[in-house]
Amino acid sequence: MQNATSIRSYLLLLGIGVVWGGQFVFNAQAIESLPPATVAAARAVLGALTLSLVSYFKPEPRLGAKPAGSLPLGRLLMLIALFETVLPLFLIAWGQQHVSSSVTAVLVGSVPIVTLLLSTVMSARNHFTVFSGLSVLLGFLAIWVLVDPGADGLSEQHTLIYEGAIFLGVISFGISLNLMEKIPLHAPIRSTRNMLWLSSAPLLLVALLFDQPWSLSWGMHNIVPLMLLGVLGSGLAYLMYTALVQQRGSVFTSLSNFIVPMVGVLLGVLARGEDFGARQGWALGLIIAALAVNEMRGIFRARQAV
Repeated sequence: MQNATSIRSYLLLLGIGVVWGGQFVFNAQAIESLPPATVAAARAVLGALTLSLVSYFKPEPRLGAKPAGSLPLGRLLMLIALFETVLPLFLIAWGQQHVSSSVTAVLVGSVPIVTLLLSTVMSARNHFTVFSGLSVLLGFLAIWVLVDPGADGLSEQHTLIYEGAIFLGVISFGISLNLMEKIPLHAPIRSTRNMLWLSSAPLLLVALLFDQPWSLSWGMHNIVPLMLLGVLGSGLAYLMYTALVQQRGSVFTSLSNFIVPMVGVLLGVLARGEDFGARQGWALGLIIAALAVNEMRGIFRARQAV
């Protein structure tokens, strides 16, 4: 029984990494023929519809009006919707127009490091330690290596602006993850569904006003990536994440962040023929090292408890 549980846990871990790592390739395919705002709006709506369907068949307790010691739940979900979906989905889709999915995957792989840094000012429970400080240092070193402001090609192509947009999306993700700690734990599906519906409204409004989706060229080449991004990346991946947290806890689940950038880079090279040079390799290695150092903090604490 224990072996079966362990196998299921690792399969869920791999599934999260593959889905969230592969989304950068699908995102790159979608924005080849669709504006970023339309892609972001479609992702949010499809994710909300997916979780609405799931919550219908798997009802949860109703959410209270105000979590203990926090903002009113409606305001909290609106803030999470802004920082979790509205801003990052648009910024990442806009930035990836001129940034490869491999580089995007490595940039987004720094979310745990940014989240850790922000948690020191957003959460009273977190403080800098030797492990967390080294983790943050390695993470930002990885971003510097990846962006490389002194590179000749970068100044000519002006990709720094687009990489900066992606990194702003990463910061937005970090803010939202810290806010998510305040959501009641007994209704994760309902909370995520409501957050996605709240984020859908402004994204849809922007897409309708500026992109006029009915006038765009639609076909299997962009509908399939959008379906995969919405149903899997913004819908079912949250369910796998929640199930894994319940089975093995947050420390084990956070290991999925090792897999995400590796999968994104690998798929970008294999599926889209993107280049993978020394700069991407060093940045990816530093991101993984930063995450490993951060995980060592949890292992050290567990040994001290024993």
